[in-house]
Amino acid sequence: MNFQRNILSVAAATTFFSLASVAPADAFTFGNSGILFDTDTTIDFNFVQSHGWWFGDFGVKDLSTGLETLLISETLNANFGSGLENDSKGTAGTGLAVENAFSSFTFKADTEYSLVLNSYHVTQSRTRGDLANTVYSTSALNNPFNDPRWNKQVTIGDNNYDPLFNDRTVKASDRVLFEGDLFSGLKLFFEDNGLFGDHDYDDFIVSAKLAQVSVPEPASLLGLGLVAGAMAFSRRRKEGQAS
Repeated sequence: MNFQRNILSVAAATTFFSLASVAPADAFTFGNSGILFDTDTTIDFNFVQSHGWWFGDFGVKDLSTGLETLLISETLNANFGSGLENDSKGTAGTGLAVENAFSSFTFKADTEYSLVLNSYHVTQSRTRGDLANTVYSTSALNNPFNDPRWNKQVTIGDNNYDPLFNDRTVKASDRVLFEGDLFSGLKLFFEDNGLFGDHDYDDFIVSAKLAQVSVPEPASLLGLGLVAGAMAFSRRRKEGQAS
């Protein structure tokens, strides 16, 4: 009876620690105040669509080093045939605005990051030109000189992805809207312009979600527990015989 109970106890402990080891960080910041995790955490990003004339490059900036990592880039500023009637819509796929819609990034523990969108002018031949503007998900980075105008409220209008955003007021320095959560999935809505833009918050849209981590099957975990329990029981028997 004791042997069976010991095995089940070890199996339960093995299961618990195995599950705990793959659980996502439960203390983190991921929003307009910044990005910071307490353990190394991988996030999957997917391009949803864009509504803007500029070319967009989406990535992550390490605030401790200044290093930017490019994750998703528009090879076309908009789909062929897109125009004013659909707000220069860009989608993902072969021959469309974004060829490679998926990317992932591992955020290192105790390191501050920000998401970043670099926008580039469009030349007369529809190729990428010079840098036009840069916005960050960390609001403070959009107002480095503490301009009071960035602290005012702006009203969202003409959002061509979801009209329900229209008439919502947000702080001007919040150039990214975070809708949802990392566990079930959220969407990031970038406004690529400055204070005097249109504030439509549909210029570049990506989804973000905690990367899936494979968890061993319960039967496998139980098997590991049984083996560990048997080894512990055998060790105790040997110790008893030796004494």
